[in-house]
Amino acid sequence: MNIYPAKLLLFGEHTILRGSRALAVPYHQLGGSWAWGGSPVQQQRLPELAAYLAQNWSEQWLDSARLAEDLQAGLFFDSNIPLGYGLGSSGALCAAVFDRYAGPAARQLAAADLKAMLAHIESFFHGSSSGVDPLLCYLGYPLCLWPDGSFSRAEMPPLAGVQFFLLDTAMARRTGPLVQYFLQRFDGEADFQAAARLAWMAPTEAAIDALLAGQEQDLWDAFEQISTFQRQQLLPMVPASVLPAWELALGGSHCRLKLCGAGGGGFMLGLSRDRPATEAALSSFDLLWV
Repeated sequence: MNIYPAKLLLFGEHTILRGSRALAVPYHQLGGSWAWGGSPVQQQRLPELAAYLAQNWSEQWLDSARLAEDLQAGLFFDSNIPLGYGLGSSGALCAAVFDRYAGPAARQLAAADLKAMLAHIESFFHGSSSGVDPLLCYLGYPLCLWPDGSFSRAEMPPLAGVQFFLLDTAMARRTGPLVQYFLQRFDGEADFQAAARLAWMAPTEAAIDALLAGQEQDLWDAFEQISTFQRQQLLPMVPASVLPAWELALGGSHCRLKLCGAGGGGFMLGLSRDRPATEAALSSFDLLWV
């Protein structure tokens, strides 16, 4: 069975909504795949999803009848992607549904139309979807994203002197209120918008350029600017339990922290240039290395 990876939004959290690019990558250490012998608990909302697909798509697009039959026979989606962490748990499931049950017409879709169809499938879980998460989980390679909804494949050279990691806040979060908080401040506070464009959006663009070019010092400098801005301006998005570690990182020389996706919980994204020192300094948290 194919394995559908989790998704990491490395850069562009929130700011893609107001003009910056974003960069998303598959995280293959976490993922999900189809398996047999599952209980109704393990199937979660899959029977409801099958009914939703049957109402919205003919079999030339998605074979929802076969999905329903397989669920009756014990098929389930076996995933270790944590829920409520912004890692694309529903995106991986929707990618798996499409990959296994897409009809002939769906398999001929152009990339933009495929993204739209995956967005429609994922809307079952969230009410609306950009389609980015299931698309990335389906394709399995990094994507550079633009504010107009377009995207392209991204090629990233290997890093030698720095490494990304995830810091587990041990807290789930809801994306909607955090997005609204950002939009209200950006659209309603001229000073915040000016600061965000200078100290968050510009470093975001610089970080993406540096990462794609393999320029590690430039990546570090841009990451530090983002971390500093978020610490100063976005405290409601930084869990109180993480704030001392965030400040410790900014005061040292071995790592930096920033939001990963919406923030507010889930994982924080880190960049380290000294893994042993980072692990020692953040020993009270579970770290996953990317």
